[in-house]
Order: sequence, then C-alpha cells, then structure tokens
Amino acid sequence: MAAILAIWLPIEFRLLHSVGVDPTTAIVSGMIAGVLAFRSRRDILDVSAAFDLRKMNFRHAFLNFAMFAACGIPLALAIGFIRPAVRVPDIAGIPGLVVTILFFNALPEEILFRGIIQHVTESALKSRVGASIVSALIFGLSHLNNEPVVPNYKYFVMATLAGVFYGNAWRRDRNVFTSTITHTLVNTGWRLFFR
Repeated sequence: MAAILAIWLPIEFRLLHSVGVDPTTAIVSGMIAGVLAFRSRRDILDVSAAFDLRKMNFRHAFLNFAMFAACGIPLALAIGFIRPAVRVPDIAGIPGLVVTILFFNALPEEILFRGIIQHVTESALKSRVGASIVSALIFGLSHLNNEPVVPNYKYFVMATLAGVFYGNAWRRDRNVFTSTITHTLVNTGWRLFFR
C-alpha cells in the first residue's frame, strides 16, 4: 500500500509540478513506474491478464458504458453535475480527444484503480462485490479535489458510480484495456455532449 501511495499521491496532488514536472510527464512516469514496480507481483498487479489484448472485451466495455449512461446521465443532470452542451462537437477534434483521454486519463487510472487497487482489495476481502464497492469509493474520493469547487461532492458521487461500472468491466477478465474503453467512452461522451 505504501508503494502504491508513493506513486499515486505525488501525481494526484500535483506535487511534481512544484519541481518542474508537467502533469502529462508525471502521469506517464507514474503509469510506467507502477507497472514496473509490480510486474513481478501477481498478487498486486496481474500483468499477464491486465494487458492481454486477447482478453480485451469490446462488448463488455460497451455494455458497462451503456449501463452507466442509463443511470449516470439522469443522476448527473439531477444533481447539477452536468448540463447538455449547446455547441455542436468539433468532428475533426474527436480523434485527438479520444487518444488524449485514453492514454493520459483512462489507462493510467484503470491501471491504478482496477488493475492494482481493486485487484488487491479483492484478494484481501475475498469478495468481488466488496472489492468493487471499496475501489469505486476510493476512485470517487480521488476526485474530491477536482475543481471548480473543492471538495467536489458531485464529482465524488459521479466518479464513485462510474467506478462501479469500470470495475465491472475489469472484473470479468481482469483486463485493464476493457475498463479503459468504458472509461474513455464515458469521458469522451461527457466532453462532447455535456458541460
């Protein structure tokens, strides 16, 4: 746990920025450090399952995205977390947006919160459901410091709910690429159609 926190917290609280490391470099470095640090510890990060492209399940990823959208969008609108966007999305900018979200947001978070935290919690609790709830709550808590208002309780609620579906996408095959697709779809849809 100490090693996980040592990698995650400096990035989460932007501590590396104070020594001149830009956020993108910090995220990529943290992702690489996490994979390298735990690659030989299957009890912490099962690299063979997490990054096996053959186990990536698009159907399961899209199903979890649809289930989140069905309950998440009405909830987010009801609590005032999102509003429908009044602008038409820039079609030419969509591929770049998707790639940026996938590599610099969704994948690093899925490695940490599903590939490591949910995996370790599941082993400790001996419960898939319990681990899913705990890791989703931790994921939600990690979003409390997101602006514009800190603590951002609305973001906490929505991130916790999303974390349940990301965890469900990951859990079937323990594959972070599957949950990364779900995560990318959620964040891309939010950026394109809501504000």
